[in-house]
Amino acid sequence: MLIALENQKLVDAIAAVRHHAYQCPACQRTVILHHGTHVAPYFAHQNLGTCAVATEGETQQHILGKRQLAKFFGAWGPVTFEKNLPEIQQRADCWVARTQPVAVEFQCSPIGAEQVAQRTAGYRKVGAYPCWLLGERFGRQKIGWSLIDRFASPLRGWGLCLLFWDVGRQQIRVVHHLYQDATGSYGYWQSWVASLSELEAGNQRRLWVPPINVRQFRHDLNQKLMRATPALRPLQETLYLHGYHLAGFPTAFVTQHVTLPLFGQGLLVWRAVVGAWLFALRGTVLTPATIDRLAVQGLLVIGGHLRAGRFDGKVGLARAQHDFIQELIAAGYLGRVKSGWQINAEPQWAADYTVWLKNDEKKSG
Repeated sequence: MLIALENQKLVDAIAAVRHHAYQCPACQRTVILHHGTHVAPYFAHQNLGTCAVATEGETQQHILGKRQLAKFFGAWGPVTFEKNLPEIQQRADCWVARTQPVAVEFQCSPIGAEQVAQRTAGYRKVGAYPCWLLGERFGRQKIGWSLIDRFASPLRGWGLCLLFWDVGRQQIRVVHHLYQDATGSYGYWQSWVASLSELEAGNQRRLWVPPINVRQFRHDLNQKLMRATPALRPLQETLYLHGYHLAGFPTAFVTQHVTLPLFGQGLLVWRAVVGAWLFALRGTVLTPATIDRLAVQGLLVIGGHLRAGRFDGKVGLARAQHDFIQELIAAGYLGRVKSGWQINAEPQWAADYTVWLKNDEKKSG
């Protein structure tokens, strides 16, 4: 920790003097000043006990980073190190006092999704905006659901993003406009931000998403199915009940749309599953409630998520199902009736990838 009590006054470790009596601001137990030649000064509990907000085990990266972040966010208002919040038993790494306070958390050590959610909820409870910045450990990780679920949040000008603090450069690396393409691959852009004004300005570059290669995607699906990839097994079993092969999904289901990173195996696989269920209901009216139910079930089957730690997927799912239905209507497969939609025709599935490939080559050749 950087701050301790001396005679009931807060003292920064930089200004502290060796051998004085210091206490933890949260639990009032004795803390010791550590001030080596190559180590930035900090306090540590003499006996940790049951301190609810102890930060023992801090790395030098964390200690230095907190000081750097206090300087970085200083333009927003007065910054307090390690603000003690007894009502929620939390301590913010940096607390920025403004109309809506900002609780800056510089996360360098491992932490689970549940703990992140609890701390985020705690800051919201006291009216603060929780701002998570990730250290070197997280910066080395591949961008995937684990990071997105715990730490991604929408930020004006940056879309859904992750923030990383680089102690060496003293800059924020913004991984922004996170998305999934229709094959399920994660995509994003990356920008370095050296000042608070740049962070407030948002991304100024034009963003372009490369188109997916549907043929390659079908090939990859087929290879995974041949290897009995565990994640695809329940999907193929679901489709097999309707006489379909996953890699033979209809061309009518193909899309280049991108989504929020909530769709697990991807939008194309979701469309294949939901489409199979929809057209199995031929002869009945497809009501909005039926479409909603199948959309949610399909999302769960493909390993998707209705929500993450700091953003909601319901709007994205509603957008995906709306686009799918409208495309099926435009292609003549569905028609609008008073209480929903009716099936006018059924899209053609290939028996398997090999059959699809032969048919595609005939069309191309």
